[in-house]
Amino acid sequence: ELQIMDKEIARLQTLRGINTGELYTMRGKFKALARDYGMGFMFWYWTVWVGMATGTYLVLEVGGVDSLALIAHLDGLTGMELSTKVDPTLGTIGVTLVINEFLEVVRLPFVVLTTRPVVNFFSASSS
Repeated sequence: ELQIMDKEIARLQTLRGINTGELYTMRGKFKALARDYGMGFMFWYWTVWVGMATGTYLVLEVGGVDSLALIAHLDGLTGMELSTKVDPTLGTIGVTLVINEFLEVVRLPFVVLTTRPVVNFFSASSS
């Protein structure tokens, strides 16, 4: 009986989201996924986040990108002197984090579109 009630609550929340227009925005879909899939959603989001950050760091390191040169270029645009005060390794990590945040525009739609099948796949294989 509890499963029947859960299904009815989920149906009513979906109808509420449709009526308010919440499910028609990326933010609304994100909130609905977090509500419906909970820890599975958060685990998938952070897996994708860490994977993209690691990939970005490897591209910067293996590709021979000079992070301090990027920071020095930004110093020229902003009038700051960060490049002289930053350790090269920390500079690469900082540039990685900034690029990773810019990639959120790609990451969030990807996670929203793939959460349901990924969570369902892992829940089906664990039971």
